[in-house]
Amino acid sequence: ALDPIFGGVGATPVVKVALSLSTSEYTRLASAGAISTILVRTMLVPLEVIKTKIQLGSDTEFLEAAEASPSTNNAPRKKEKNEVPVDFTESGSTLVAIEKIVETDNHADPDQDKTSVGTLKYIQTLADLRGFPSLFQSADITFLASLVFGSLGFGTTELFRRTFTSTFYDETTAANGTQTYIFLAAATVACILTCLVATPFEVLRVKSMARAENSGINRVLGDYMDSHRTPGTSDFANASFDKQLSGFDIKLDFFPLYSSFIPVVTRELPFSITKFLAFDFFAKIICAALPMNVQVGVGTAGLCVSAISGAFAGVAGALVSHPADLLLTLTSGSSKTKGESSSDSEESNDEERTDFGKIVKDLISQDGGVFNLFVGLPARSTFFFFVIGLQFFLYDYAKNVFGVGSDDLNLVLDVFYAVRQGLLESG
Repeated sequence: ALDPIFGGVGATPVVKVALSLSTSEYTRLASAGAISTILVRTMLVPLEVIKTKIQLGSDTEFLEAAEASPSTNNAPRKKEKNEVPVDFTESGSTLVAIEKIVETDNHADPDQDKTSVGTLKYIQTLADLRGFPSLFQSADITFLASLVFGSLGFGTTELFRRTFTSTFYDETTAANGTQTYIFLAAATVACILTCLVATPFEVLRVKSMARAENSGINRVLGDYMDSHRTPGTSDFANASFDKQLSGFDIKLDFFPLYSSFIPVVTRELPFSITKFLAFDFFAKIICAALPMNVQVGVGTAGLCVSAISGAFAGVAGALVSHPADLLLTLTSGSSKTKGESSSDSEESNDEERTDFGKIVKDLISQDGGVFNLFVGLPARSTFFFFVIGLQFFLYDYAKNVFGVGSDDLNLVLDVFYAVRQGLLESG
């Protein structure tokens, strides 16, 4: 462009990201994150249910039905004499007893094929066995967990990113976008804070999905509270939600919910960091391959780039964080046996917090080695391929709808461009 007084002017403006946002803008960012996360994770609950049941292996009726289905490619697998269960109930621990079939080629019949059951077959079997609603087992608790992860996860990341940038970077550096380390630091702090709030919901969600029947949050919470008391002294499972809240004990009920805080953080933190790094990596590759300039998250092309990059980022994050997810499922999917007293429960909970190393050791000591830490990975990778892809797409779309998209939060530093676009009065 050519300004009549000052001569040549750049065709594009100089901009920098707004480092200070209003409460309303942060609220809209958090709302965009909550809406996108709730919609996607609730819609894909069936994949999460299947993944959890495969990892726990406690729903034997469902798993045996899936393997025995006549439409599978091969005959159902038979247990051999040398197959042994991996039982995590040793030494008084209340961790769930997971039957991990161990097969060796030396004694197995070489002519006998194993059943290979795909994720879609598991979904079909569960729907046929217990009805379509069973696919959305724990949808109510998933809604609450998604609300926390979506609103706090995205909202606090934006808050800490801008706070750290304004603290450690000057305006020129911020405008040039060299903030990768600050962004990762912000994502780390935001992730830990989000896990602190979301851990109780995650524990209850896994407990709910571990059940054979589809039970609401009221029943799941009640059974959890009863399991931490002497048998026969309470009946919170059949009590109203108000009675459950009034009887909720900090020591017996609240603190045990945080026994899985470390597994939640060790799952979410690597996933979050890998997700953002992979998203940036794939987005740059896709944008460089396109014949036109595309701004990620802006316009139809930008939203498509967000979706595709997010899908691949979800798979990368699932791969890195899956061992921690398995650990969380094994520790959270258990409950106290009927014969234990409250003191027994407290002792068992203490053992659970320190038994993570033993679980990993027992898993990798079986045939399959470290690959045993990736049980259920195909279902979880499929889940996050869709979840993160759709989540980034919907998040960017919702931000634009709420007026807090990338363009809305950029500050124009080129006064001539601003005048030409009518953003400033020329007189």
